[in-house]
Amino acid sequence: MEKKNALVLSGGGLFGAWQVGAWSVLRQHCRFDVIIGASIGSLNGWAIAGGADPRELEEHWIEAASQGRMRFRIPLRPLDGLVEFSQIEGFIRGIHDAYRPEVEFHVVLTELIRLRPRMVEGSHVHWKHLAASCALLGLLPQQRIEKVLYTDGGFLGALPLWAAARCGATSVIGLNVMPRMPWPVRAVLKPVRAIRGRPVKPEQERTVVLAPSRSLGNWKNAFLWQRARVREWIAQGRRDAEAALLDENISLRQCFEA
Repeated sequence: MEKKNALVLSGGGLFGAWQVGAWSVLRQHCRFDVIIGASIGSLNGWAIAGGADPRELEEHWIEAASQGRMRFRIPLRPLDGLVEFSQIEGFIRGIHDAYRPEVEFHVVLTELIRLRPRMVEGSHVHWKHLAASCALLGLLPQQRIEKVLYTDGGFLGALPLWAAARCGATSVIGLNVMPRMPWPVRAVLKPVRAIRGRPVKPEQERTVVLAPSRSLGNWKNAFLWQRARVREWIAQGRRDAEAALLDENISLRQCFEA
């Protein structure tokens, strides 16, 4: 089987800044043949697949955080979301317009009515696909694309390792920044995920998942633009990836051995 290394980026709101720091270290040691992103991970993944260097991607995040905190609103329609979308839309459009995939890329969306995950390959990705992948139900507007209504790509699972298996990946590194959901949300999602069944995942011995070594904050922090926190999360991502490379109990290097 041809060797194929995958990087899978999870959802997790603005905690996605941690992924920027972690990737900036991993890229020096690992070559990724396919990038897969869900929710905020789709934005980072699009830039990474498009050849962004760490400083560029960090600047995108800092610039967005410098524009002020998110504003809340009373939605005109139930699916419009509680968060004013203009600032987030600008961030998404800016990332999308700046890059085009240079390696295989897939964004994960969730069909809202059928509750079915869908992968969209990079050459077909419009900014609205990235917006749809980030469309956290209740907070952000749900996106309709070609008559299909989509919600957050991490709705059925924050870290879509199954997508790496579907792409034929032989080795996988996942960056998971999704904090543990509040119990009412877990209670609602548990039966939904049970109905959908468990998707196929990559071989366990060739899959390594990294997560923040300490809490990045509470759920409120994950949805409020704060420049200082974004810088802290990026820096922590770097430290955690460097520690993982040195940790003999985390077979990070072995994951990409021939």
